[in-house]
Amino acid sequence: MSRNSRNAKKKLYALTEKLNDTLEIPQSAGPGSAQIELSGNREARVDGCQNILQYDDTAIRISTGRLVICFSGSDLSINAMQQNQIRITGTILSVDFA
Repeated sequence: MSRNSRNAKKKLYALTEKLNDTLEIPQSAGPGSAQIELSGNREARVDGCQNILQYDDTAIRISTGRLVICFSGSDLSINAMQQNQIRITGTILSVDFA
């Protein structure tokens, strides 16, 4: 990534944060954030997924830009993924944020 591209990205991020503050939009609704919906402990839907960092039947780690979210459990699988949305099924025992 070029230096000009990085500077432009930083300026855009700063402008977005200033706009969010002015409009009193919560940080959780800003860029790089995720929306998580749990259906009991059997299904999770995540909007804002940018990358899958780890994927096996006991742990699925995803990146949303600002956060890394780790779903731990058993028989975990990714059943659907389109654009930046992902659906995880199985027995979800914990959800951790880093």
